[in-house]
Amino acid sequence: MQSNKWHNISIKRESFNDLKEIQKAIPIRASIPQTIEWLIQVGINQINSTKEENTNYEDSTRIYRK
Repeated sequence: MQSNKWHNISIKRESFNDLKEIQKAIPIRASIPQTIEWLIQVGINQINSTKEENTNYEDSTRIYRK
């Protein structure tokens, strides 16, 4: 079983306010850490989708969540 590791980060107030707006827009109740996890997954999916569509990409490796 893999244990969770937590990291403290600092972000600008404006970015945190944006994060709270995204949190409100998600159709389920989610904590700030859950919202960040969701955004990471959305970003990974978008990057992988873009790589699949763009055949000119030299590095066509996919990003996988560890």
